[in-house]
Amino acid sequence: MTNLKVALQLYTLRDYDQEDFAAKLRKVRENGYDGVEFAGFADIPAEEMKSMLEKAGLEAMGSHTRMEELLDHLEEVIAYNQVIGSSYIVIPYYKMESMEDVHSLIAIVKEMGPKIKAAGMDLLYHNHDHEFTNEFGDQPILEMLREATTEAELGFEIDMFWTTHADREPVEVMDRFGSRCKTVHVKDMVNKEGKEMTEVGTGILDLKGIIEKAKSSGYEWVVVEQDRIKIDGYESVKISLDHVKSML
Repeated sequence: MTNLKVALQLYTLRDYDQEDFAAKLRKVRENGYDGVEFAGFADIPAEEMKSMLEKAGLEAMGSHTRMEELLDHLEEVIAYNQVIGSSYIVIPYYKMESMEDVHSLIAIVKEMGPKIKAAGMDLLYHNHDHEFTNEFGDQPILEMLREATTEAELGFEIDMFWTTHADREPVEVMDRFGSRCKTVHVKDMVNKEGKEMTEVGTGILDLKGIIEKAKSSGYEWVVVEQDRIKIDGYESVKISLDHVKSML
């Protein structure tokens, strides 16, 4: 047995946003997920969202929050996440086209991260592929973020698809980031030529290695996400979860 839990990034089911949110949460739980990672709260008040989660039997693993929201409404973001029981507040994307952009992000997280930490959560950065390169400096951007910040200021949510997209080996990146990597997005790829997303466990990623590394590193959560789905969304997330749980 393992204590590793599996959350669903709800961005995966964004095409079902017209549904009743509580019903969507219930379906996620019925598929077997332990928790969810939010990508917006559909204008639902925090106490109501907490009640929905409790009734569905789900935990709030964390939330992806746009930088604009973090900069303009940090106290409200922290308060909301505290109410629903989040462990992580995650920067989902940051456009970096110059060293000034990189230094700007570093300054932001060095100020913001300790405030989130003091509230009982961790600030994480979620990568795409561009953070593994740096056309305007000597180091990959992700390495710069790691070296310029402390664990109290910033952790990382390493996305396995985008890591592979950047021709990096996911387990090696997890190992390199050590305790700074708090969780991962488990997201699969059909092949390196087309770099097309597919359900977890049906592509080329070393799912067993990723899950074993997550367990041995003491992760609490791994997160299933798929940006583009060609079949029914609920069927897709069930396929992915079944493959992940077969490795637990």
